[in-house]
Amino acid sequence: MIPVRELAMLLDGERWRARWRLRGHAPLDADAREGDLVAAAGVVRPLDETLIAPLSGRACVAYRSRIRLGLGGYAPRETMQVRPFVLDLGDEEIVVAGDRAIFGLAPLWLWPLDPGRERSFLARHAVSARDTAWTAGRLSEVTLELGARALVGGTLVLVPRDEPPAHGELGFRDPPPPSQRIVGSRARPLVFLAPGGLP
Repeated sequence: MIPVRELAMLLDGERWRARWRLRGHAPLDADAREGDLVAAAGVVRPLDETLIAPLSGRACVAYRSRIRLGLGGYAPRETMQVRPFVLDLGDEEIVVAGDRAIFGLAPLWLWPLDPGRERSFLARHAVSARDTAWTAGRLSEVTLELGARALVGGTLVLVPRDEPPAHGELGFRDPPPPSQRIVGSRARPLVFLAPGGLP
């Protein structure tokens, strides 16, 4: 017999996939090397610009909005955006950047849905009102919002610090250690989970 918690994970494929993907990520620590898959937990802070999620209208640094068509809904049409942000680890901050992500976060409650936002989203995906006759409850959205605590996985990249010499120095001292970044790509996407989601 499958435990209730495990059954819920099986039914929630996206969150299960995010947890599974993080199994190959090591904690971000002093032993981490450039190119390693790492994971770190912290608080999401803004870096530059933020996003407005198209269905909920909530401010965030990343979102994935979907509509599933048909009775099965196996081929969703979706919009995803990710903006660079800062992950505040408490004793340090690390920049997170990428254009693809797996969202292991709970979807938002979208009821009541703003009709204007819904129409705009459907038009963006060339979906007509007739196509949505069977899609009640099939719109979904997941966001990574400012101030949220999150577990973030990705590829560790080291970026040289461009710091000028201190006043009175000629620039002969050793360069400062590079800054760390967690990045994602289509081949190795970022992974977002709620804290405690690392298996």
